[in-house]
Amino acid sequence: MKIEDPRSVQSSPLRPTAPATQGPARTEAQRPQDNRAVGQPAARVELSARSREMHAALQAAYAAPDVRQDKVNDAKQRIAAGTYTVDAGVVARGILDTKA
Repeated sequence: MKIEDPRSVQSSPLRPTAPATQGPARTEAQRPQDNRAVGQPAARVELSARSREMHAALQAAYAAPDVRQDKVNDAKQRIAAGTYTVDAGVVARGILDTKA
């Protein structure tokens, strides 16, 4: 990742600007020319390929549904058919292993 030093740019928010002088307003021709384009940020950040991969993975996770509908439908069918069973030992271990 490459970050340019914002203090190296003339209009940096970290560097205070000179106070305005009490005098006649300057015309466009009298104003000092700034080499930067209007609206260009004072600093630029370049993200690594790894960070772009991480961002893509995060976006995919956000796009995934919160509920696995296939599992819900399977459980509903087994309950309706009377074939759904619960192993009390597994439930008890899960309760005891949970840290409060």
